[in-house]
Amino acid sequence: MNISMILSGGSGSRFGSDTPKQYNMLNGKEVIFYSIDALKKSRKSDAVIVVCDKAYSGYLSTEYDVVCVEGANSRNGSLRRGLEYIKSNYPDCEKIFITEAARPFLTAEIADIYFDYLDEYDGVITTQHITDSLGKFGQKVTMRDEYYLVQAPEAFRFAPLYEGFDPESKITATSQQLPEGCTVMNYFDFKNNMKITYPEDLVIAEQIMLMRNGEDKSEV
Repeated sequence: MNISMILSGGSGSRFGSDTPKQYNMLNGKEVIFYSIDALKKSRKSDAVIVVCDKAYSGYLSTEYDVVCVEGANSRNGSLRRGLEYIKSNYPDCEKIFITEAARPFLTAEIADIYFDYLDEYDGVITTQHITDSLGKFGQKVTMRDEYYLVQAPEAFRFAPLYEGFDPESKITATSQQLPEGCTVMNYFDFKNNMKITYPEDLVIAEQIMLMRNGEDKSEV
């Protein structure tokens, strides 16, 4: 069994709104809609759960017909609650796909690709090449080719992730909590995987969506 998890517990403090960013409107739909829609269309995902603030669980369950799990005060804490829920309610889970509600460009095809890679690897992570110059405090020269950015979504074989994951860890890259010896695939081909962080990001994201759909309203 394959389970998809959407982390949606962020309060949006940097977004500067009383409404968390994932519930703001983007091209006529809530930001979180895009992740839910993609995962429901995935051919490889058997169920979708959303880890969210308790105040939104009833709404999400009714509006989007998803299973909701109450989140914690941190990303790692919320992820652990999701893992525990899966362990208790989906004991046959073999693979898990994890994304963030504030990343609206997920597609069903990406989810399917990641699930397929888990036939060979213990984990698949979204990675991006660094295109700007990179610096490090106390170091004169830093070679950007030695580094890469790590983003959600990510996918794992459930058993090793559950075994190695520590919700108290300060590590934010989930793959770095896998037990020693696990294999991880770096997937560099997910382009425009932007995360909604600030209000202006909604404008940028909308233009990207319009261009993807063959519309360009930048001059309207």
